[in-house]
Amino acid sequence: MSNVKRIRPLTELSAGDTATVARVKLPEPEANRLQDLGLRCGVAVRVQQNDRNMPLLVAVGDGRLAVNADSARGIYVF
Repeated sequence: MSNVKRIRPLTELSAGDTATVARVKLPEPEANRLQDLGLRCGVAVRVQQNDRNMPLLVAVGDGRLAVNADSARGIYVF
């Protein structure tokens, strides 16, 4: 099996999965706000909670962020 990682939306990860942010494709004000909170390209994130159509709880650095499901679909990780 290949170790090649594919880029996919954050919503495809399960609780406990760790990935690296590859791209944030959101309106600029929202993307800037997430960047201010530490969620930016190249940063490792760990999904703490991902329940269908509910906000995702994501560990970023020493903090945690709740990201609504629509926004999480615009955050791409590998």
